[in-house]
Amino acid sequence: MRISSPKVVITSALLMAALFTVGCGKDTKTAEADKANVADQAESAKTDHQHGEWWCAEHGIPEETCGQCNAKFAAECQKKGDWCEMHDRPDSQCFVCHPEFKAKFAAQYKAKYGKEPPPIEDE
Repeated sequence: MRISSPKVVITSALLMAALFTVGCGKDTKTAEADKANVADQAESAKTDHQHGEWWCAEHGIPEETCGQCNAKFAAECQKKGDWCEMHDRPDSQCFVCHPEFKAKFAAQYKAKYGKEPPPIEDE
């Protein structure tokens, strides 16, 4: 039985190391960054909406008084004790705990535009 020369063994070892390092050609950090980017885009698509409009279509409330979009208004509500801790929004706007409030805000939209408000985006 013949033993391979040291050059062949070293060359083979280097070739295997190079193949192991390169792998499938997809850098692990790049793959993780791609996954994070996709997750960020999905989250952004869920939360981004127009803040310059009168109506907050995402939350079904006039934008100026939307406690989920307007941090200043939210702080005022918290100061007054109008806050639903469970759903992180003003209690007076918590449609989860008080579904009847949805009709109150829908009436404001109907009065301004003469039609039903758009469906709330997170329903």
